[in-house]
Amino acid sequence: MNVGDSCVESLWVKLKGVKNEGDIMLGVYYRPPSQVEEVDEAFFKQLTKLSKAQDLVVMGDFNYPDICWETNTAGHRLSNKFLDCIGDNFLFQKVEKATRGEAVLDLVLTNREELVENLKVEDSIGDSDHEIIEFMILRKGRRETSTIEVMDFRKADFDKLRELVGKVPWEARLKGKTTEESWKYFKGTLLRAQKQTIPLCRKDRKYGKRPAWLNKEILHNLKIKKESYKKWKLGQITKDEYRQATRECRGKIRKAKAQNEFKLASGIKGNKKTFYKYIRSKRKTKDRVGPLLSEEGETVTGNLEMAEMLNDFFVSVFTEKSGGVPNVVNTSRERVSLEDRIHKEQVKNHLGKLDVSKSPGPDEMHPRILKELIEEVSEPLAMIFEKSWQPGEIPEDWKRANIVPIYKKGNKNNPGNYRPVSLTSVPGKIMEQVIKEIICKHLEGNKVIGNSQHGFVKNKSCQTNLIAFFDKITSLVDKGEAVDVIYLDFSKAFDTVSHGILIDKLGKYNLDRATIRWVHNWLDNRSQRVVVNGSKSCWKGITSGVPQGSVLGPVLFNIFINDVDIGIESTLIKFADDTKLGGVATSLEDRDIIQNDLSKLEKWSEVNRMRFNREKCKVLHLGRNNQFHTYKMGSDCLGRSMAERDLRVIVDHKLNMSQQCDAVAKKANMIL
Repeated sequence: MNVGDSCVESLWVKLKGVKNEGDIMLGVYYRPPSQVEEVDEAFFKQLTKLSKAQDLVVMGDFNYPDICWETNTAGHRLSNKFLDCIGDNFLFQKVEKATRGEAVLDLVLTNREELVENLKVEDSIGDSDHEIIEFMILRKGRRETSTIEVMDFRKADFDKLRELVGKVPWEARLKGKTTEESWKYFKGTLLRAQKQTIPLCRKDRKYGKRPAWLNKEILHNLKIKKESYKKWKLGQITKDEYRQATRECRGKIRKAKAQNEFKLASGIKGNKKTFYKYIRSKRKTKDRVGPLLSEEGETVTGNLEMAEMLNDFFVSVFTEKSGGVPNVVNTSRERVSLEDRIHKEQVKNHLGKLDVSKSPGPDEMHPRILKELIEEVSEPLAMIFEKSWQPGEIPEDWKRANIVPIYKKGNKNNPGNYRPVSLTSVPGKIMEQVIKEIICKHLEGNKVIGNSQHGFVKNKSCQTNLIAFFDKITSLVDKGEAVDVIYLDFSKAFDTVSHGILIDKLGKYNLDRATIRWVHNWLDNRSQRVVVNGSKSCWKGITSGVPQGSVLGPVLFNIFINDVDIGIESTLIKFADDTKLGGVATSLEDRDIIQNDLSKLEKWSEVNRMRFNREKCKVLHLGRNNQFHTYKMGSDCLGRSMAERDLRVIVDHKLNMSQQCDAVAKKANMIL
C-alpha cells in the first residue's frame, strides 16, 4: 500500500475480514535514530490517516529511548511530538518491558486496546540486540455471551409487596430462634413475597436492552420512515416526501438522545451506575475480563473457566490461617460506654441511605427492595442484628462474597493484574455499618489511629496526605538539604491481613468484648466465588485478609497497620497501605537513620506476616547535593526512580509538576 512520503520506512497491509468481521490494517515501521523531523512528520500523517481504520495494529523499532511509558512523558521535543500524535489518534502502546538494554524501543500500537493480547517480550535470537515481541491479535465475535434473568422493577407491584411483608408478626415469628434461624426465616419470607410481586425478564449480556431514548414516539416515527421508503420505491410518493419523513425521524432521534444524555448528566449524583454504563457503551475500548493465560500457556476465554482461574489465584495469595482462637475473644472485660441495644430507628436510618443502583450479594437481597420496604423490615432486621451482636453469631450468608475482578493495569491476560472486589449481603453490610460506628466512636474518642494515616479517616484525604508530606519535604529542599523519599509497596496488603494478629490488636486498643467477638466470627470461615459475566466459580475458603468492598474492611486495615511507624525516626505517612518514608539525606548519619527505619519496617512486616514487594519499592532522590545513596531492604537493594506516582500525582526528582500536567492533559485527550 503506497501512503505518504517514500522516505518513511513503513509497510502497510490490509487483512480482509470474513463474514461480520471488519478489516485489520497492519503496519510495520522503522525509525532510524538520526531521522530528521520532516520524515517524522510524514509518518505522523500516515498514522493519522490510517488510524481511522476500524482495527489498526502498528509495530516496529521506533527509537524513542527517552519516553517513559508508565507516565506517558518524554524529555526530548521529537519524542513529545510522537506522544502527541499517539494521543491525537487515540492509540494504545502495549509494550511495557525493555526491548533493547533498559529502553523500550520496539513498540506495538493499536486503536482498540483489546485487539492485542498475550504480549510477551522474550530473549533475542542470534546476534540481534533487540528482544523478541510476541503477541496475538484477537478478532471480535469470539467472546462468550450469556443470558441472565433479572428483576423487572418497572412492572413490580410494590404495594402488594409491602402488604405481604407488613402483615408478618415478626416478634412472634423470631422469638426463640437463633441468629441463623431468624435470618433464614426473614430471607425466605422476603424472597417468597418478592417472587409473587416482581416479575423477571431476560437480559442478553451481548446485545443489552432497548436504549433509554427509544420511546414509543420514536418507534412510531421509525415505522413511518420505513413505510415511506417502501412507498417511494413503489412510486406512491415522491423522493422529497420520503426525505422529509427521514429528516423528521432523525431530528426526533437527535432530540431524544440529547434529552436522555441531559437527564443522565443531571441525575449523576443519584444514579452514577447508569451514567457510567452509558459512557462505557460509547467507548471504543470496552472494560472486560480476559482472555486469561493459564500456567501452561493456553488462552482461556470461557466465562466459567476464567472465573475458576481468577478464584484460584485470589485464594493463592492468602496467608495461612493461625491456629486457635485469640485469647482476647474469650476475655471477661465488660463493654465500655456503648448502648445496650440496636434500635429500629438506627436500622431505618441506614436503610434510607442505601444506593438502589448497587448489586445484591450472594443472598439475592436487592437494595431497591429493602429501601422500598424500609418501614416493614427495619424492625425485624434490628431484632436479628441484636441477636447477632451480643453472642457474636454471624449468619453464613453474611460471610459469603461474590468477587468481581476489576482490571488494574498491565497485561489483561495475567490474573495478577485484577483486584478482587467483594459483593456481600446488603443487610450484612448494614450490620457492618452498626459495628463500624461502635469501632470508630472508640477509635476517635481514644485517639487510637495515628496522625500518619490519611486513608479512610475523618477529615483526611489524598490531598491532606500530599500537602502534609510535601510541605515538609519541599521546605527541606529549599534550605539546601538533600532528601530521600522511599515509596513502599505492600504485596496484596488487604488480602494478607492475619486475622489472629488483627483480633489481638483490637484487644490491645481496648475495644469491648462483644464487638471483638463479632469481628472475629465475621472474619472466620469466610468463603468467596468469582463471577464473570454471570458465570460463577466454586466456593473457596478465605484464610486471611479483610474484604475489599466491605464496610468494615478499611477500618480494620487501618487498625492493623496503625503501629507500623512505632520507633520510626524519619517522616512516615500513609494512605491505607500506600506508604512513603522520607527524611534528610545530607550526611552519612542522616542516611543511616533512613536505613535503620527501613530495617524496622522490614522487621514489622515479618512479625505481622505482611510482605513488601521489594521490586516496586523505589527511592526518589531530591536536592542538588544528593549523594544518591543505595538503600537496602533485607538483602535486596532498592531501585532508584526519576519520577513516582504518589496517590495518582506524578512527582519527579526535581519536584517539577510539568510531567503531571502533561499526563493529565494527555489522559483527557484520550478520553475525548
